[in-house]
Amino acid sequence: MPSNKELEAGLKAMTEDFHLPYGGRKRLSRLITSHLWWFDAAERRGMSWRDMIGALTAAGVCGKGGQPLSVGTLSSTVWRARTEKEPGVDNQRREQDFESEAIQPRAKSPRKATHRPAAPLRQKRRAAPPQDVVDAPIDRRTSSSSPRLTDGDRAERANKDVLAFMDRARKVRRRSEV
Repeated sequence: MPSNKELEAGLKAMTEDFHLPYGGRKRLSRLITSHLWWFDAAERRGMSWRDMIGALTAAGVCGKGGQPLSVGTLSSTVWRARTEKEPGVDNQRREQDFESEAIQPRAKSPRKATHRPAAPLRQKRRAAPPQDVVDAPIDRRTSSSSPRLTDGDRAERANKDVLAFMDRARKVRRRSEV
């Protein structure tokens, strides 16, 4: 098991490697790849991701804007660095797990003989625009788009649309009663 002194020395080396000349910072993925042994040693020592983030932040390794790294960012970056270091080990283990779990097709349930195909979906009809909008003259000098409506015009149009819909529904009900 690594000692605290070894972890502190590794953390100091990582901090020095993180800070580049003229205030620059090394990319986190490259930093972790070159100091992967420290994260392995920290895990063996019993440190959690939050413990590692706390140590890194105290040493000066932080995210953008001086914020501490998130657990997701650190853990996923370490995981990627580990899989790049030994790409075959993790992939072989996954393939073995996949092959051991043989995928069995589902058994088909017996269907009743009275099965009917689903009814086709009906398409909704759009309400026709009010007649005064259809017959309105278009001023082609200003633009090719339709004239802008004010809130009052929109409310009036919506009311007319609702009333027209109610009239059509009333007519349909009367026809079905006869």
